Amino acid sequence: MNNNQFIKNSISHKELSDFLIKAKKDISSNDSLEKKKFKETQDFNNLVKDWTETSQKILLMMNNKEKVFIDNSNPKSLIAFGAMGAHINMALLALKATETDQ
Repeated sequence: MNNNQFIKNSISHKELSDFLIKAKKDISSNDSLEKKKFKETQDFNNLVKDWTETSQKILLMMNNKEKVFIDNSNPKSLIAFGAMGAHINMALLALKATETDQ
């Protein structure tokens, strides 16, 4: 290096912006981020599917007045199960509404 030359200690915002525009995109980081988002979405959808199936089985048992509900004759328990059934129904309807929006 020549003694008459000096090293720049700073860069202007314009120069930095120009470098950013000209820089190649890092495909590997974007790809791994997309894979992670896809996996999270897939995991969530699988959980929702499992929850839906389980909820429908619970509601079916409740509607058929299975032995588990007949044996549990405590009025507070029956009220609690009724509230649970109502909330499960509302959640399933809400889920169905989100599926029609997509």
